[in-house]
Amino acid sequence: MKVLLAVEQTRISEGAIQILGKLTLPNGSDLFLLHVQPIPQKITGLAKERILKISQAVQAVQKDVLEQARQFLGKVEKKISSQNVHVYPLVKKGFPGEEILKTIHTKDVELVVLGTRGYSKTAGMLLGSVSQWVLQEAPCSVLIARPMPREKKTIRGMKLLLATDGSVDSRAAVDFIKTVELPASSQITILHVVKKHAYETEQTLIADRTNKNEFAKLAEELFKIRGQEGAKLLERTRTDLSAPDLQIQERLAFGNPADEILKAARYVRADLIVMGSRGSTGVKRVFLGSVSNKVVLSAGCSVAIIRNKDKK
Repeated sequence: MKVLLAVEQTRISEGAIQILGKLTLPNGSDLFLLHVQPIPQKITGLAKERILKISQAVQAVQKDVLEQARQFLGKVEKKISSQNVHVYPLVKKGFPGEEILKTIHTKDVELVVLGTRGYSKTAGMLLGSVSQWVLQEAPCSVLIARPMPREKKTIRGMKLLLATDGSVDSRAAVDFIKTVELPASSQITILHVVKKHAYETEQTLIADRTNKNEFAKLAEELFKIRGQEGAKLLERTRTDLSAPDLQIQERLAFGNPADEILKAARYVRADLIVMGSRGSTGVKRVFLGSVSNKVVLSAGCSVAIIRNKDKK
């Protein structure tokens, strides 16, 4: 697996480093640590004015900044050194979003992990221009990371919310969870949302190991055919993800997909939401789907948007 961790020397990158330290990549994976040193506005202005000669003082400052960046990447590498992966530190100068996208293409990256400047209950606020740009333009899966709660004395597993609708990208999201190794005692809540009509009200069913038959029956009664199909999808997904020391719960909701995903994430206190880039509607769009876009912008936790790498 080829993964790109884009970091900067601010608190913005703490969540990205933290969550990548939690997820164990497959043995032999390539992990590219990228730090982009933005071009100072003063130098950019000089270039526009065709003044190409930069003073020795400016060059010395740039050299010092690049060395600091290399030392910073060394510290990042130590934090994730327990994984059996090949680490490649990369320090570049330029515009962060542009350099991240270039690296994704040149290194054939499958997953890019980066932090964001924050979130708001109002969708579209404070995600950050770089993360938004990469999220929309990257041809690979993107994990937008936000800091996880501080751990107490005992190290806990992760709480994941997997939103699935049976689409190609949703199946790729399942494969992603199977590919990375989660910490011991992690919990996964598998969520399927049956989209409601305007005249219908929201409802939610939660299943565990002891009431599978009752869950399927209630789903059929309450949600009719769509609910029955959703219950079957949840059961198939649960069987596919089943593993020792992994707690799995099924959740079937009836309402607006983005709203129900955000509601479920808050309810289970998810550390990470995993979902496909686009849903099962079959509508081809260049940019991110409206549901996944709203979830990324409004979630209070990290979100992995998975794209099927085999899809054209």
